[in-house]
Amino acid sequence: MGGQQQQQQTPQGQKRPATFDLHCSLEDLHNGTTKKLKISRKSATLNRDKEHVLEVPVKPGWKAGTKVTFPGEGDEAGQSGTAQDVVFVIREKKHPIYTREGPNLLHHRKIPLVDALTGFKFELPALEPDKTLRISVNDMVTPTYTKVVKGKGMPISKEPGARGDLIVTFDIEYPKGISEEAKQKLKEILPRS
Repeated sequence: MGGQQQQQQTPQGQKRPATFDLHCSLEDLHNGTTKKLKISRKSATLNRDKEHVLEVPVKPGWKAGTKVTFPGEGDEAGQSGTAQDVVFVIREKKHPIYTREGPNLLHHRKIPLVDALTGFKFELPALEPDKTLRISVNDMVTPTYTKVVKGKGMPISKEPGARGDLIVTFDIEYPKGISEEAKQKLKEILPRS
């Protein structure tokens, strides 16, 4: 008030934490990994290396926005003998095949009309290294059809052994044209109701 601003203090007189984004692939967040990051830090009175490597353990199932804090690993606050914390915030990289929605993995696929009517099989690369998911669709695929493959989504970090689902949606591609003979056969084969 009165034109003066109070400077916000953090506990123990430390500076605000140094926050950095840590971009992880969907595979990293599915399987878990350790990211090694080299940081540079300033010190006036603290006796420590100017450069330091921090190891960030990324646990299976972590979500974007998860924070990992390394207390006292940042720049020294003046000549106080205390250093700021370093915080890494998990960010999820875009994946070419899957989208993540909570613990579930989403995949969208285009299929020809003949497959939508008669059923089909397809393969997807799994997020585990060197694994492939083989999926059979025996139902008739309508525009609102969704194939749910239980337990093939992301691990749930707070529930060891639990996993989300793989949810597949479809776009049905119609042929650009069909012959009169094929039309007649379809009229004989397909019911009107």
